[in-house]
Amino acid sequence: MLAGFDLSLTIFAAARLYDMVPLAAAFAALVVLVAASSVLAVVQRSQALALFATSGGFLAPVLTATGEGSHVALFSYYALLNAGILAMAWFRSWRWLNWAGFVFTFVIGAAWGREYYRPELFASTEPFLILFFAFYLGVSLLFARRQAPALAGLVDGTLVFGTPAAAMGLQWALVRDMPFAMAYSALAAALVYAALAWWLRRRGAFGHLLGQSFAALALVFATLAIPFAVDDQRLTGAAWALEGAGVLWVGLRQRQVLARAAGLALQLVAAGAYVVDWQGGSSGLPFANGDFLGAALIAIAAGITGWLLFRHRPALSRFERPQQLAWVWWGAAWWTAAGLQDVARLTFPGESWNGNHHEHA
Repeated sequence: MLAGFDLSLTIFAAARLYDMVPLAAAFAALVVLVAASSVLAVVQRSQALALFATSGGFLAPVLTATGEGSHVALFSYYALLNAGILAMAWFRSWRWLNWAGFVFTFVIGAAWGREYYRPELFASTEPFLILFFAFYLGVSLLFARRQAPALAGLVDGTLVFGTPAAAMGLQWALVRDMPFAMAYSALAAALVYAALAWWLRRRGAFGHLLGQSFAALALVFATLAIPFAVDDQRLTGAAWALEGAGVLWVGLRQRQVLARAAGLALQLVAAGAYVVDWQGGSSGLPFANGDFLGAALIAIAAGITGWLLFRHRPALSRFERPQQLAWVWWGAAWWTAAGLQDVARLTFPGESWNGNHHEHA
């Protein structure tokens, strides 16, 4: 296993640090290495070998980065690694390999975007985001193809709901200055998930949790399309609350404590992100602006959470049962705050509220 990591690191260093190997030749060698490692892992039925070799492949450009390389070459290389993961998913149901590829891809992509992305790079970056989203959507389908799509555990449920959440978060970073771009993106995602849910239903698999999850995601994104058209900045983070409710639902259905904890934590993160982004003084129609709709989404997710916890109360641990009422009150508090801030905005139209002080416009 160490040989795969060492060889990939050596090839990348020879090309990027010492100019001993042309970049095209190094890329071709890495193609061969990833393909060989994938085949060997499948033949030997070794998830550990696949996981170690793939992790080394993802880390090689990070450890040897100079900050001067082409992002197209970097993302093309990661597309190759993800193609290997997708190919292995055709033959093996390896949860942790899928999870590792997902984390490496989106975390490294987000780190690159924060450091280097500029609006003029949109045309050469957006296709890769769509491709990575398609890869892990395909991995979810292939995983279900090889076994009953029960989404057993934190890994599978988080992958199904985490892929659209991560992709939409990165999409917002790319298109935040483009009018209505997030609304069109949400509508496109809704159509994709609706088509997949319909396809699974046609195959007689709609009763499985994967088909139900896709239908739920289609409904979520279709619902978000209109609010995103109004004001998308505060809604992207708030949308994570709905994703968290989805992860909680999977955890309750499969009696997985970690998945339930992840779903609840994601809602708290969404609330924190909303508070950080909120500056008050949102423009727009009454109850049709980013401030109100963002808080309303968090409130709705909390209400769904309270209802799910109540409905599945027998499956909860003794530490979880008291939370059902707490989430109902949490949702009610957010709903009340959403209404009050809009009333205050309409009552004092000449003032800008930021939670600590106000200034006359």
